[in-house]
Amino acid sequence: AYLKEHEEEIKDFVKSLNPKVESVQIDWDETMWEKVGNGTPQGGGNVVIVGGGFNNIEGSTWQVIFEIEDGRVVFDTMMQGSPLRVGGRIFD
Repeated sequence: AYLKEHEEEIKDFVKSLNPKVESVQIDWDETMWEKVGNGTPQGGGNVVIVGGGFNNIEGSTWQVIFEIEDGRVVFDTMMQGSPLRVGGRIFD
């Protein structure tokens, strides 16, 4: 629910990744929590990954990642998780 309150900011962030991105679709069903490694025994902590498509193109994908601290999403840690892609190929 917290991330859904920031839906427009997430969409604006994805649009900022490429000027050809005019619309962003978020697939909330694909949202997942993951433990990330950083090469140390304790690991890198937990993140939430949000993704979806763009420009209503079938097969388009993007992901952004948020860090989690004390069980809460830290919104201002949003970063690109994977490049914009269409059919598995990088969108440029």
